[in-house]
Amino acid sequence: MTTPRIGVIGGGQLARMLFGAALDLDLAISFLVRPGDEGIVGQAANVTVDELNLASLERFASQVDILTFEHELTPVDALKELEQRGICLRPSADTMAIAANKLAQRELFQRLKLPIPRFVKLNADTVFELPCIAKAIAGGYDGRGVRWINEPAELDTLVVSDTPWLLEELLEVDTEIAVLTVSTPEGDITTYPPVRTIQRDGICVEVQWPSGATDELEGRARAIATAIARELAYVGVLAVEFFVVAGKLYVNEIAPRVHNSGHMTIEAASTSQFENHLRAIAGLPLGPTNFTTPATMVNLLGKLGPLEAYEPPPNTRLHLYGKEGRPERKVGHVTATAATVAEAAQLAHRARDKICIHE
Repeated sequence: MTTPRIGVIGGGQLARMLFGAALDLDLAISFLVRPGDEGIVGQAANVTVDELNLASLERFASQVDILTFEHELTPVDALKELEQRGICLRPSADTMAIAANKLAQRELFQRLKLPIPRFVKLNADTVFELPCIAKAIAGGYDGRGVRWINEPAELDTLVVSDTPWLLEELLEVDTEIAVLTVSTPEGDITTYPPVRTIQRDGICVEVQWPSGATDELEGRARAIATAIARELAYVGVLAVEFFVVAGKLYVNEIAPRVHNSGHMTIEAASTSQFENHLRAIAGLPLGPTNFTTPATMVNLLGKLGPLEAYEPPPNTRLHLYGKEGRPERKVGHVTATAATVAEAAQLAHRARDKICIHE
């Protein structure tokens, strides 16, 4: 069997970790990176730096067999044109269109009759209970494009902006969990066990396994994530994020790619999300998705101290992203493993405090 050549759109930290997995699998992998992006440039040999438009995508696609994605920022019209010309996209252009649009995601969830927070698209005539959350329909991530709305005047500002918004009810969230699905071209779907995600100001700062959720709730989360992947005829790794409110699940959003909530699968699972994503899109057999040890991952935000001064705590592993530090920017992460998730969290926090500069 001849393994396909993989082309990745995007060049940040996810690309770096996909690159490492591709080396282990001996897969040919190339990257198309926007000017100024940091992460994979200087690490992989086959990196093209160009704007993400139809012409550059066509040139890049001519050199590979399959296109996959590190982010949702590629123009959907260009992706649909590529697909019409017979280029293999995993996931598909239709899936990328849904994933890049929060309103389209919620309409998908409604069609599947999944539990979601109440929402409405914002316009000049919108009436919605305050306080609430406003979310940019496209382009928001890591806390960007999210506003807490307390007064009607704040809505007036959003109505006249160039950005389309939706409003979502404000839930009293007890915790958040995420599920990664892995889907093959033949339609086989498996999931990693749910993990707990901890957010601060809309940014994921920590991920833990075990999640602490009940078996029943975890089972429902896995079933919902599987239903979404099946509806999308998905291929590869798909992340599904949930709110937990008084023992009830609400679907928050999806990400059509390897995801921050799965970084610790490198150290703590039988097969990392990065390896399984490449296996899935390349048509190779999937690896087991079980966790092998309790673990905690913490994101490193902002600026880091000198690496030569960093003494790693035991059972921890540092991943740096090759990015310039600035406030609230993810520039690396640490994963710690231990006998319990509490012990792993202590180790990960110690590692973070040793290397992050607190200003």
